[in-house]
Amino acid sequence: TKVCKLNFGTTAVMQLSSLSTSSLPLQQKRVQPANCKLPVLTPSPAAAASVSTNSPTHTQASTSASSPSQRNTVARSGRKVCRVIAAAASADAQGNELKGIPSTEEGTLISKTEVAAFIQRDDFMDQIYRWAIIEAGESGIRNFGLPMNVEAFYNTTMPEPMLWGFKVSIFKEGTHLCDLGIMFDQGSALKHEWVGRGDDGFPVMEGKVNNVLGEHFEIWKLDKKPVDDTLRATIKAYCTGMVSAVNRYYAFGSVFVDDGQ
Repeated sequence: TKVCKLNFGTTAVMQLSSLSTSSLPLQQKRVQPANCKLPVLTPSPAAAASVSTNSPTHTQASTSASSPSQRNTVARSGRKVCRVIAAAASADAQGNELKGIPSTEEGTLISKTEVAAFIQRDDFMDQIYRWAIIEAGESGIRNFGLPMNVEAFYNTTMPEPMLWGFKVSIFKEGTHLCDLGIMFDQGSALKHEWVGRGDDGFPVMEGKVNNVLGEHFEIWKLDKKPVDDTLRATIKAYCTGMVSAVNRYYAFGSVFVDDGQ
């Protein structure tokens, strides 16, 4: 798979220097699949045993005939069981795909860039998603040449489900042409508590270190459907517009700031 990278320079600006949809297949040409697999989530034996011994029916019966303290205990147990069930269900039959997140095994990676550890993933993706709804979902024909539909998906393996990306479906005269996936990857970035000064006077990362899930921001073509010149131009225009939105987020903290202001 050819990868066109969007790099943050020293000014922390996302550039479209090498983005080219020439890596996308033309009619009658085969798409090379990307070797991208998400981690397999397997519940521990103890967690699996708790699922089998705490069925919803048992929990409901215990709640109806117990004291308030017992009901609170059962409720906490029920929430734990729900988390275990969600984790166990988040792997697909092959164990390669997180629940709700599209598979990229048969897709083509159009572009990716590393996201700085200090960027709040939930706020970043939420603003990009809302920008996509307005610019592509509501005005896809006017802005990019073809109608589009935007659908969000969530990472349910985290303590609280988090907006992990969205799928952009492109149509022409009522016919579905392809799907684009805009999402974080499953890598993690190291976030330090503060920046200190070393013995040589240069800055060094110090303090507590946390792992921030979602190391890269990626754009995928999720299917093997062929691409003609019209669709190629639409994909490139959409990616260019989204990169501009990300630039505004880094510069101003909002994707909705007018560049001319």
